[in-house]
Amino acid sequence: MAMALRCFRHLPSLLYRSSFTMIRGLPQAPAGCPALLLDGCRQCVHQMLLTRQLATKKGALDHIIVLTKDGKFPLNQLGQISQKSPQLIIVNMTNFPESTAAATKAIRESGMNLNPEVDGTIIRVPIPKVTREHRESLAKLAKQSTNKSKEALRKVRSKTINQVKKFKNKVSEDTIWLLEKQIQQMADDAAAEMDKLLAAKTKELLG
Repeated sequence: MAMALRCFRHLPSLLYRSSFTMIRGLPQAPAGCPALLLDGCRQCVHQMLLTRQLATKKGALDHIIVLTKDGKFPLNQLGQISQKSPQLIIVNMTNFPESTAAATKAIRESGMNLNPEVDGTIIRVPIPKVTREHRESLAKLAKQSTNKSKEALRKVRSKTINQVKKFKNKVSEDTIWLLEKQIQQMADDAAAEMDKLLAAKTKELLG
């Protein structure tokens, strides 16, 4: 949810950017706002769904997030990932040896049913046989992630509408109504985009 909130937190600021046309002290959101919001939605949900995939897919480990003492980083920024065979992936952590343990932990807890083995700064990741049960588990996790994002979006929408209502003594009711309608449309479009991304991911996993 935290990632989703970061992606959608910019909605209130978009409505109050100084470059907007002002209506008696209340800015009017431009036509570009829905596109910007959808772009944030796409990046946010896509990033989460990237981690809900099969280890057999090329680049499956690239976007696993590793928590280090310096912050969070995708695995492919810390180690060199190569597939030695259909049954084995190698992660070379020579450039960031201090993050080897953290990377190993992130791989093990990625939800891809992986059990990495460490040899110095080399992490060997055997690829398990993909079962129907594992595919269904990933699809379930993808749905849970999407639902959390939609919940975060609803909170941001409500907060933004409440901020707009604070201007009710400065502008007409019609202006307030139009802005509320636009905010709602942004939220609806973003939620619809989330559903499309989830549907594509579910089809990829379950066929």
